Amino acid sequence: MGLAYRVGQFWRLLAASPLAVEAQLVVTAVLNPTQQQLFARFTPGDQWHSYQVLRTLEEAGHTHPDLQVAALLHDIGKTQARLTLWGRTLIVLTQHFFSAQLAVWGQGTAQGWKRPFVIKAQHPAWGADMAAAAGCSPLAVSLIRRHQDVVPETAVSEEDTLLRLLQWADDQN
Repeated sequence: MGLAYRVGQFWRLLAASPLAVEAQLVVTAVLNPTQQQLFARFTPGDQWHSYQVLRTLEEAGHTHPDLQVAALLHDIGKTQARLTLWGRTLIVLTQHFFSAQLAVWGQGTAQGWKRPFVIKAQHPAWGADMAAAAGCSPLAVSLIRRHQDVVPETAVSEEDTLLRLLQWADDQN
């Protein structure tokens, strides 16, 4: 992903307003009430991002129910330890210029200067635990847990296929 794309994403997050009524109706059609409470923990920018991931999948004809839930909740772990806009910017710049360091700096607890990197690295596991507690299916939980994993091209399971679709839609948004 290019730096120009990330700058645009930064401005979309900064300027985000609450979800429109039509978008809220889509979310409530996909998520159960407990899952909706999780979704409500997102900032408006993160709600829009997740909604756009869902819409990208739907517009491409991908409507598997567990994929839809994972699209809306894939980043929910970020609500465990909020990322500031500057923390997000630091992650993007580090990913662009020092990508090998992300995994190293992502270990440990979300404190001090490593905080944004730990959140980036560990939010999928945190989110999967939150999704499981909210009654998501095992497949949706696994998609959330693995949404940043590298999936080998040779992997052909249904889960891996859905995971690739989730990653593709996430990368578009």
